[in-house]
Amino acid sequence: MEDQTRNRSTPVAHEREIFYAGGRWIQDSEGGERFGEQMYVERLIPAAASEKNADHDPIILIHGATRSGADWLTKPDGGPGWASYFLSQGFECYLVDLPFRGRSPWHPDDGKLVTVSARMVQKLFAAGREYGDWPKAKLHTQWPGTGAVGDPFFDQFFASTLQMLADVTKQESAAQAACAALLDRIGKPAIVLGHSSGGSTPWVLADIRPKLVRSIIALEPTGPPFLRKVLKPGAADSQYAPGTRYGVANAPLTYDPPLTDPDTDLVRAKIKAPSADLIDCLIQAPSPPPRQLIRLKGIPAVVVTAQASYHAQYDWATVEYLKQAGVRAEHLKLEDRGVLGNGHMMYMEKNSDQVAAEIIKWIDRVDVEKD
Repeated sequence: MEDQTRNRSTPVAHEREIFYAGGRWIQDSEGGERFGEQMYVERLIPAAASEKNADHDPIILIHGATRSGADWLTKPDGGPGWASYFLSQGFECYLVDLPFRGRSPWHPDDGKLVTVSARMVQKLFAAGREYGDWPKAKLHTQWPGTGAVGDPFFDQFFASTLQMLADVTKQESAAQAACAALLDRIGKPAIVLGHSSGGSTPWVLADIRPKLVRSIIALEPTGPPFLRKVLKPGAADSQYAPGTRYGVANAPLTYDPPLTDPDTDLVRAKIKAPSADLIDCLIQAPSPPPRQLIRLKGIPAVVVTAQASYHAQYDWATVEYLKQAGVRAEHLKLEDRGVLGNGHMMYMEKNSDQVAAEIIKWIDRVDVEKD
């Protein structure tokens, strides 16, 4: 078994608070009342006061599809996750289970749940080097172990895989409302970090709480614009289907000029991939003038992309779309920073602390620019 002790963060002493954010009373299908759409939250506070604590805004860590807030605590190889790393750097952390997921209850009236197969998880997340069919899949070296069924690290990871709501628009809208309630409770601006399908949450959250979102970190977020990757076994898992009606989100976003129907008002045009290892994508057409995401303007945002992930094919277009819509967006490609071999689950791979360090460098830089 390979050495898993390299690049591990040390568990950090902290205080812990658990609560639920958001939610509402709902009449159920049998005429009774239930409380639904609430979100489980763990607040982790560095135990030792220091200059680091005073310098940093709190950070909200939002998981992706089939995942939960437990992802940030412990990695599949048993090493401490990003919560420990960010705590060690003085960040107060908020870990969430988005509505309908994990410790945030689902009710049959909420809608259909779906699951994913081990085959798909192996290919897209853990063993792209063996099974991936995108250009840089063979460069995926940072997943611990083989990434295949029967490997103890993969089995531990897949054991934590959860069902998810089939209605992605409802999921995003519920996440938006619950995370807004969390920001209201925090009562001051926070950094919002989202991964994968949870990467659309920061956009819709900032849309309704722009003054409480300090900055946005989108780890390979939902995309590419207007499309979605089909996560199903077989040939279809390399295809793209219509999605994200609002460009970078399924749930509504505020544009200027306002939208009546996003399917027609957001006029689309193909943008040619700048290199052979990327794919052509859609952004807004140059005419009429691209509509602007007016509530996201002024909020620094970065899209983080791993070298060997399937997202490396199209995250570039997400950044172009955001810039075109007036967002102060940057693209942090890990390979440009010498961080190599990562896949889509970069935050739980062998060199995850190295990835986190690059993100904190970005946070520190935009904080200096803000001052």
